[in-house]
Amino acid sequence: MNQPSNTNEKKPAAEKSKKADSKRGKTREKKANTLLLLIIVIFLSAIVAFGAIFMFNFAGLRAETSVWISNLPVVGKLLQPVLQKKNPEQIEREVIEREKSNIAIQQKELNNLEKELLSREKEIEKKEKELADKELEISKLHEQLSEKLRSIQEQVQYLEKVDNQKAMQIILNMNDKASAVQILRNMKKEKAASILAQMDPLQAAQILEDLAD
Repeated sequence: MNQPSNTNEKKPAAEKSKKADSKRGKTREKKANTLLLLIIVIFLSAIVAFGAIFMFNFAGLRAETSVWISNLPVVGKLLQPVLQKKNPEQIEREVIEREKSNIAIQQKELNNLEKELLSREKEIEKKEKELADKELEISKLHEQLSEKLRSIQEQVQYLEKVDNQKAMQIILNMNDKASAVQILRNMKKEKAASILAQMDPLQAAQILEDLAD
């Protein structure tokens, strides 16, 4: 007998829960509608404000606003013809002209870079030629020194074979005193000392000074 009574008590509770959920749903719907209405009002207000700025140059803000809008990634490009009061063909021509100008600037930079590279290349070639000339000069000098050294060695070998008196006379009669000193310097010490002993003391002293130098 008690079971029907419990069932009757649960029904009002379920009905109250449904009413609460319905009420909350209506509240959320009202908030959503209010937010949507607020967005629409702000959007319309923005349109009116921009219209006033562009049509009547309100507070002299047309130029600054145009620049700000034109810098926007997508909107600026779409509204550019309207902001500048130009048709799409004019805008396209201006874009092409800007591209041409950029290409001309890049070409000028490339030409300057090419000139700089050519100048450096010529400078390097000049340095290489100077280096080659120096190497050739050094090579010639080395060859001359080698030839002179061979000549001195040959004369040393000859003078070491002759008697000291004759060797002394040959050395004193040489026009190139530096060569005479080099010959004595490359001789065996005993042979050079014997030749110097045959000379006049003043002559021997001078040659000894040159040998010391």
